[in-house]
Amino acid sequence: MYVRLLLWLLAVTAYSVIVISVFEEYHVPESTLGDAITTVLGLAIGVLLVFRNRASYDRWWEARTLWGCLINESRNLAIKTAAFADIELAEQRHFADLLIAFPNALRMHLRGERDPLPEIEATYPEIKQIQHRPGFVALQIFKYLDRWNRDDTLHASIRIIERNANTLMEICGACERIRNTPMVPTYRYMAWGSVILYTLAGPWVVGIDQGWFTIPIVLLASCFMLGMEMVAEAIEEPFGKEKDDLPLDSYCETIERFIRETLPAPTATAEAVAG
Repeated sequence: MYVRLLLWLLAVTAYSVIVISVFEEYHVPESTLGDAITTVLGLAIGVLLVFRNRASYDRWWEARTLWGCLINESRNLAIKTAAFADIELAEQRHFADLLIAFPNALRMHLRGERDPLPEIEATYPEIKQIQHRPGFVALQIFKYLDRWNRDDTLHASIRIIERNANTLMEICGACERIRNTPMVPTYRYMAWGSVILYTLAGPWVVGIDQGWFTIPIVLLASCFMLGMEMVAEAIEEPFGKEKDDLPLDSYCETIERFIRETLPAPTATAEAVAG
């Protein structure tokens, strides 16, 4: 983004120099019309960019809220499983692997990646052929809950845990809605068209009165407007790997650390006692 912005500003500078050189050569008389045009254009473009950035930021913040909810629900599932489920340590470890796999599968699903999930693929090799891997992992989680319920392992707590498990696919669906519903193209075209129009008209209307001082004035205005539009472009797709995107890898690591502490893998001694 910064390289694009720099290139745009260099182009605006070169264009402004050409325009001011024309004014200097032909001695164009001063006029108050430039101030009026600049004010009207700036106000109209400012309103449009504010709307555009607000819409993009709402998408980014909704995605952040959804992943925050996923972190909380994953923690709740781990805590309630440890508290309510009377299961063997090995089965507890397998369930923990599924809880850790879900956010990682969702992260890769939203980014269009197919990295391996080794701990899950060892138990469920068919996942390699599954297109919607978050859904497959959620299915295995519900199969565990169903079996524990049938075995009376959860007693009366199945409904409590089930509510948290239901949220997993709700979060997945909401994230897919953000990813699969881009900003309305008309708004994008209008924003870029307005910024380019202002950039092209600015040196002509300001240069009549300000001469060479037009360059820093136009550069400052262009930097703000171009920067705002580029930021809007960056944050409207929050699941990528750019600096302004959500740190999904960090969120997945946060979930994994908590689940490993809450549902730890059985030690050799513990397995012997359980056996």
